[in-house]
Amino acid sequence: MTFEHEFIEYTHEMIPINWIVHGADHSTGPVLPHWHTSFEISYTYSGKIENYTINNVTYQTEPGTILFINSAEVHGAVSSYCADLEALTIQIPYDFLSKLIPHFEFMRFDNLPSGKLAQVNQLREALSQFYHLVRREPEEFLELQLIRLTYEIIYLMAKDWMHREKMPINSNVYHRNLGQMQPIISFIQENYQQELSVGILANNFHMSTNYLSKLFKKSLGLSVMKYVQLVRINRGQELLLHSEKPIHVISDIVGFPNEKSFRRTFEDVFHQTPKKYQLDYRTKQNGRK
Repeated sequence: MTFEHEFIEYTHEMIPINWIVHGADHSTGPVLPHWHTSFEISYTYSGKIENYTINNVTYQTEPGTILFINSAEVHGAVSSYCADLEALTIQIPYDFLSKLIPHFEFMRFDNLPSGKLAQVNQLREALSQFYHLVRREPEEFLELQLIRLTYEIIYLMAKDWMHREKMPINSNVYHRNLGQMQPIISFIQENYQQELSVGILANNFHMSTNYLSKLFKKSLGLSVMKYVQLVRINRGQELLLHSEKPIHVISDIVGFPNEKSFRRTFEDVFHQTPKKYQLDYRTKQNGRK
């Protein structure tokens, strides 16, 4: 798995956003902490996501949950297998929003606004329409419908969910530490199977161990070695579900020092033993056939 989320490529010629439709198969793999300059909307249409974390605040989504990820906010998700998960991610370029919204660099979108049930339902309806359009076979005037909904969604967000901060939050200064982290993150992603430590990483990037540890914690909200463990457990989880390799072999392949360490980390992330997690997944998969 690569870690290029902050360099989102927008490929729809007429529609200035990206969208990703998620199903049950997407619920089995953790989305590691990451960031990007684009604004992101996460909409759970059905099912649930057990742990969706944005800037160290954890949410549990259910049908109808809308979550906003502001520019450069660190976010990730971990959840058990959910057979009825249907969800939508919409990514909107920073530059596009800054042209539409005056003083956008000062603006923040809030999650879970209180006392705004009618406004929440309006936005849910627009997101549901968008979701159904991109799920169906292409139809006449699809692009026009998606463009209309894109502007409607942005309008509803700006009208009901946005407030102004005193200091710029969407600025290049805000992104500086995150940009500095990118090569370190990429190195971990590419070398997770090797022996890694704070000292090895600090030496490789010509930093002190203390500086690297503080930079990592400030940028991602977790320690260097915790992130290394998440990368390893992410790959281990994929092998557990989609290969016949025994657990002790998987733990070795993905870089854990021993099977006990793999099991302990797996239970910390998924709240189940690796074997129970594997059996539950295969039972649900067989039930869908």
